[in-house]
Amino acid sequence: MSSDHRFVTSADTLSQRLAAQANCHGPLPFSVFMEHALYDPAEGFYSRGDAPYADYFTSVSVHPTLFGRLLADHLHDVWRTLGQPDPFRIVELGAADGRLARQIRDEAARFPWGRSLTYAGVERAPASYAADSLDVLYSSIDQIPASDATAILSNEFFDALPVRLARRTPTGWVEECVTFDGGKASFTDRPAPAELRGYADRYAGATPEGGRIEVRQGVEPIYLHAARLGSKIVMTSIDYGGGSATVHSERLAAGTLLAYRRHRASENVLANPGHADLTAHVNFTQLIDAGQNHGFTRHRRGQQADFLSALGIGEHLVRFQERPDATVETYRTEREAVFQLVSPTDLGRFQVLTQGKGVDLDLIRGLDAHTA
Repeated sequence: MSSDHRFVTSADTLSQRLAAQANCHGPLPFSVFMEHALYDPAEGFYSRGDAPYADYFTSVSVHPTLFGRLLADHLHDVWRTLGQPDPFRIVELGAADGRLARQIRDEAARFPWGRSLTYAGVERAPASYAADSLDVLYSSIDQIPASDATAILSNEFFDALPVRLARRTPTGWVEECVTFDGGKASFTDRPAPAELRGYADRYAGATPEGGRIEVRQGVEPIYLHAARLGSKIVMTSIDYGGGSATVHSERLAAGTLLAYRRHRASENVLANPGHADLTAHVNFTQLIDAGQNHGFTRHRRGQQADFLSALGIGEHLVRFQERPDATVETYRTEREAVFQLVSPTDLGRFQVLTQGKGVDLDLIRGLDAHTA
């Protein structure tokens, strides 16, 4: 099967073009289907003109300022860890519509680095991006020039990287690929290539027979390019998932791949490509290993609830009550936002991973320390 899965945009729908690609080259790895479903220039989910927040919410969207305010406090820890660089460069991976960038920039004046802040965004689908939130926008991390010190930040970035699918059978691993019959997409099996078998051997030993795993693509290149951005780097990644023992456990043997549309989750990930967000849990062990491969020798990791608590989210409601314009209704709204951000059944269960290259991470609050 050809490894070239590009196709030329035409008057056909995305589904028709994917079907033509599969008919020409054979069944598509799911990562190819997911790549086009999310990032096709004309019909990809993230390329649509309407805001994706209609289909899901994030820590950035549950409150107009709170998450960015707390991350600004975290970035103050990062600035100190990097040796108080001037200018202070932040690179946000998956900058989306610039909402998080605006929140952080609005808080920057509280800190000594606010006057020297430069904020760069990386976004593959910037059609709806609010450019006034950024100093510069890149479509790929490999376009960013090196600097002495850099803070890299991402919130729900890695979960949107395309994944391949593998399933354990009595005779070994097979890859689940996408084929089309009469325009309808379905899965078909082929022997798993060496890349998937190697990943499964390393991370999915607990997956039972019949279990499915997602193998995230593009992680190593991201760390390769991140590592060259400076001699001192602190990289903070926030996402849902866990270590490999959790993500590829017997409890999650059915896999974690889902399609989100209008805040509803579906396991029918092949329906209407481009009209739903496709996402799977992040294997944070894979991120840690990729970082170590490229010089990120220290890391701290924990849950978002503990991370935000250490940064002072507990004082937010106390301060809000003291505002002269506070009402019972507005306080209830603030309390709900705080609950969503820290609840173990909501966004509080998200993982936060901070990795350091050329620095110690002793000043980073709210996360457990680890050394490679």
